[in-house]
Amino acid sequence: MKNKKMESLFTGLTLAVVLTVTGIGGIQSATASEAEASGIELTTEGQNYLFATQSVDSASYSRVAGIVEVLGKGDLGTNTLEISPVSTGGAAGILLCEQNESQFAIGSNIPGKKLVEGTYEEGREPMENVAAVVGGVDTTWGIVFFSDDFVQKTGYTTLEDVFADHYPARIVTKAPGSFGMDGANDLLDCFGITWDDIDSWGGSSYHIAAQDMADMIKEGSADISIDVISIGQPAFTELCLTTPMHVIQLSQEIRDKMIDKGYTAMTMPAGSWNGQDEPIETICGNETIVVRKDVPDDVVYAFTKALFEEKDALVELVPSLSSLDPEIGGKIEYTGIELHPGAAAYYKEQGYIE
Repeated sequence: MKNKKMESLFTGLTLAVVLTVTGIGGIQSATASEAEASGIELTTEGQNYLFATQSVDSASYSRVAGIVEVLGKGDLGTNTLEISPVSTGGAAGILLCEQNESQFAIGSNIPGKKLVEGTYEEGREPMENVAAVVGGVDTTWGIVFFSDDFVQKTGYTTLEDVFADHYPARIVTKAPGSFGMDGANDLLDCFGITWDDIDSWGGSSYHIAAQDMADMIKEGSADISIDVISIGQPAFTELCLTTPMHVIQLSQEIRDKMIDKGYTAMTMPAGSWNGQDEPIETICGNETIVVRKDVPDDVVYAFTKALFEEKDALVELVPSLSSLDPEIGGKIEYTGIELHPGAAAYYKEQGYIE
């Protein structure tokens, strides 16, 4: 399991897509005034669009499933959305769109920005084919967990001390391509260390699925988790309910360095995780929905418009979608990348961007 040479971002891309919802009733007729009010009339018909998300046990899958269910009831005419649970999240979803493995995807603002700039990883050309639909779909929190066994055995309560002492800790993160892995890489960079350094101290690192991360800690084969996740993420919610865990606060110096990389400073409320009795000062990113630039403007406009007009129905199915907010959804600090023209048309029409 030890990952010195990371596997491809797209291990498992052959996983079958599992859910399709068809627009009901065909393209809706509209009066002249309705067409004028809508900004862009939906004329594209009968197209199927893959929507890449993480595995079926992830929070992002739940959000996309809700979107597919609600927007499949006529908002996209006869066009369809099909869930493709093949992404590890973060950069991976965005790269699936770039490579035309999907047309829509859940991504994250900070990896997206790096991909457009060409700074995501050495040797990767700047991304050209992907744009944003909406940012701020969910806040994803930088979280460091220590197992209680680790704290009791070592006395460590800060990551700074673990790294300063070169302690041979066993650390788990999400798989390559995920925002969790990107966040962990950024965090190590702020400390001025690498995964190879941790190996050289006699420690180990594993870059795996969220459920496997939680299982390793529960089984006592890992000590520390570094991740960027939603509050309520299923695997770690269950872990905290069944295994004593400590949510670890990073120093102000490290948080400032992460902010310089594009993360946002936020306070995680007390009680966000079982056993977390105090608020935690940390850093955050934002979940985004992205789309290929060659998806027609009318489809992306209809999709964007429906996200906000159908928000009540979406939140009824998936409460975490209450974060959808058109006042921030089109802003670059939340999307990380430029808007698709169809999405931009909606935000401009409503007065949220110029």
